[in-house]
Amino acid sequence: MAQQKQFDVNLLRVFLAVCRTGSYTLAAEELDLTQPSVSNAITRFKAVIGEELFVRAGRNIKPTAMANYLYEQLNDSFTNIEQTISGLEGFDPITSERQFVILAGDVVTHFLQPALEEIVKDLPIEIIFREPPDYDEDIMEKLYQEQADLVIDMQLPMDLRFEKQLIMSETPVCVVRKNHPRIGDEISWDEYFDERHVVIKMRRFNLTAVDLLTDEVLPTRKVHSIKSSLLTAFDTISAGEAISVSPKRYVEDYLEMFNLKLVQPPFKMRNIEIEMVWKRKHNKNPAHIWLRDKICEVVGNSI
Repeated sequence: MAQQKQFDVNLLRVFLAVCRTGSYTLAAEELDLTQPSVSNAITRFKAVIGEELFVRAGRNIKPTAMANYLYEQLNDSFTNIEQTISGLEGFDPITSERQFVILAGDVVTHFLQPALEEIVKDLPIEIIFREPPDYDEDIMEKLYQEQADLVIDMQLPMDLRFEKQLIMSETPVCVVRKNHPRIGDEISWDEYFDERHVVIKMRRFNLTAVDLLTDEVLPTRKVHSIKSSLLTAFDTISAGEAISVSPKRYVEDYLEMFNLKLVQPPFKMRNIEIEMVWKRKHNKNPAHIWLRDKICEVVGNSI
């Protein structure tokens, strides 16, 4: 009896990467292969399947109905296999020269980066913090394409490709200059809306921080200026009479530097829930587990 030719599992890996990225070039970058190698692998996989898998759509490629069917049937199973295998791999922080990339804004970076740098200062490991893109789909695409190991931010979108863990819950407070001529230790509703505001614009949501954190329909505020960075907001507040909102623990570290004081908001605001998100395939990856554990350790020690 003729022996059946052994199937090359690497063809499946290339096929799934091309489906995910919609590009031979991007799949080649993801898999650290050349573009001709990817094209050759798809040709070989097409010969195994016996049907066309991708067709040209302008400069891009588009999966056929058969390719979509195979992707839906095979992707989760293949991811689970990779996840299981990666969970068996060892990771030693003493000898590993691993570089981790974390996407996080200035508040999270302020809390985590100094403590994590202290943890790895005598290790060959490097942890790099980068600003996340402005839009959710770009943030999650970077995570999916493994251009980042983790994203730490608020209200991140979710689907079955990712895992999510709440790691920080920050209290929002009003911030004003310490010797503000009209605002003492408390502020009323009318006083709050009589003042001019330094608005923190949340580009991802196209909302201000205040609007994002309250269910109330608030009156229109008098805008002093619009900022995307809290530090520039603090500097503006310290030099004038404007008011703004900040996570309490974050601004507490800058009260003396900017001559600021905290006041409780005159309306109910939700806590700022900060989550850590990672690609599900790394659930059992020892290196990723080590990184997530260290982050949770730092957050636990800072509360």
